[in-house]
Amino acid sequence: MTNKEKNIRLFVSYSWNNTSVADEIEKDLNQLQIDFVRDVRDIKYKSSITGFMEKIRETDFALLLISTEYLKSKNCMHEVLHLLKEKKYKEKMLPIIIGDPSIYRSESRLSYTKYWQDARNNLARKIQSHSPTTIINEISELKIVEQIASDINEFLAYISSIKNITFEDLKIEGYKSILESIGCEDVSHLVSLLILSFVSDLEKKEIMLDEWFENNKPTSDAYSIRAGIAKAKGDFKRAEINYKKSLELNPDNAFALNNYGFMLMELRKEHEKSRKLFQRAINLMPHLTEARLNLGCLLTNKFNAPKKAKFQYEKIISYNPTEERAYNNLANLIKINSDFCNKINQKIICDLYEKAIELNPKYIDARLGYGNYLSEFVHDFQKAEAEFNAMLDIDPASKEFVKTFLERNQQIKERELYNSTLSH
Repeated sequence: MTNKEKNIRLFVSYSWNNTSVADEIEKDLNQLQIDFVRDVRDIKYKSSITGFMEKIRETDFALLLISTEYLKSKNCMHEVLHLLKEKKYKEKMLPIIIGDPSIYRSESRLSYTKYWQDARNNLARKIQSHSPTTIINEISELKIVEQIASDINEFLAYISSIKNITFEDLKIEGYKSILESIGCEDVSHLVSLLILSFVSDLEKKEIMLDEWFENNKPTSDAYSIRAGIAKAKGDFKRAEINYKKSLELNPDNAFALNNYGFMLMELRKEHEKSRKLFQRAINLMPHLTEARLNLGCLLTNKFNAPKKAKFQYEKIISYNPTEERAYNNLANLIKINSDFCNKINQKIICDLYEKAIELNPKYIDARLGYGNYLSEFVHDFQKAEAEFNAMLDIDPASKEFVKTFLERNQQIKERELYNSTLSH
């Protein structure tokens, strides 16, 4: 991408019901080092949510993830109202259809209008029984709902009159529609590389990339993908050569920096070089979660720097409170470190594991870590057994692995029961 393109900032307006889609879009387009503004990380503690919504007018473009939940969300529609204040809002607005919000039929559009008219009437009726001086916030909210009820039909009429694209089709085309709309240069080159990055079959991916190199001028991203393929096939020497080529063409390629550092970390060599690669990637893209997770693990395992690792995990949670791996890694760190692990932190550790599992119920590593902690330290053997059994439900192939932990849990339980009998 050009320097101009690297500075593009996208505001993402979405319902929290569609968080996983927003995460996937950000992860994909971050590869092109496009900056995202999102509520999960950009609203600071005690700052104004309304002030954050106004940022939609300050960014270059606004991705609207339009779903049924979106069109019935006061916060989402409030964001739309801020966007509609822009003179050139039509050029700035990039709608993406999620699910089937039914916006193309008059009856369906009118149903959303009625939904907000009913919401306005219900709130107005409740407000009438109170003194205006005691419900200032509610009156302000009523003004917002009234504005939504007034403007939503016009908004839906415009959205339904233009050519839209579903999220599924957007992935298939490699985000071509979005990239063209935000003015990226060499769109065909960017699109083909993005589509390449989605391919899971290594042989197919390698053939596609070889064909790409035959038809295009080599780029940093292309060499980075080639390095990733070589690494996945166990050809680490070839992978390193390609990572170096990638960084020669673009020393600021944060993904190449992170992936190169991760390979060195896995090979258990050049730890200081890995640390510098991760840190440089983070400096370039402070919200690059993978680099912070990797740096946290490296600081814990190779540099005996638990406080610095703790900072990385807490930083991730501060800007993305839905990243389950940060909670799990932080729980593991506190659990194994004598500086942190004490009775006071016992509840904190349990809360962190539970949060990771709440965010991803199929997160086997979190269930294993939590089960072990419940068994070894908390001595809640019934709950530990439940976590181990949950692992088996998630992955039946782990039967023998889980059996070992269940037996260990039973042994500790019997030992504690025996010790308790002796003490009495």
